[in-house]
Amino acid sequence: MKKFFNRKIEIFTLLLLCASFLSAAPVKSEEEAVKTVKKSIIKHNLGGKLGTKCMKFYIDETAEDFQVDVRSDNEKCGGDPRVEPRMFSYTVNKKTGKLKTDSFEYAKEKGIDWEGDYLSID
Repeated sequence: MKKFFNRKIEIFTLLLLCASFLSAAPVKSEEEAVKTVKKSIIKHNLGGKLGTKCMKFYIDETAEDFQVDVRSDNEKCGGDPRVEPRMFSYTVNKKTGKLKTDSFEYAKEKGIDWEGDYLSID
């Protein structure tokens, strides 16, 4: 019985390890980073009814992350075309694809007392 129980633990541990590798989705390019951010914005309705239509994406890259600033596209959707107000930012981990955002709207949605820090988001 003990041998059977140990075998079950080994199989369970192996499954957990495999699941963690499968959920890791490396992000290798700026295009992939923006695509991942857009999916998250739509999923969490951070763009309202227009989704990402009235947004521009500016990317900076570090060794570990893509940093994506999301700005309002006033030229496309009304407002002063010379101004592109920053809405919020994301970081996209290159190795894991995990996202973080400093979106006030997301913090509010989650009931988090937001202090400007980056929060994990999917």
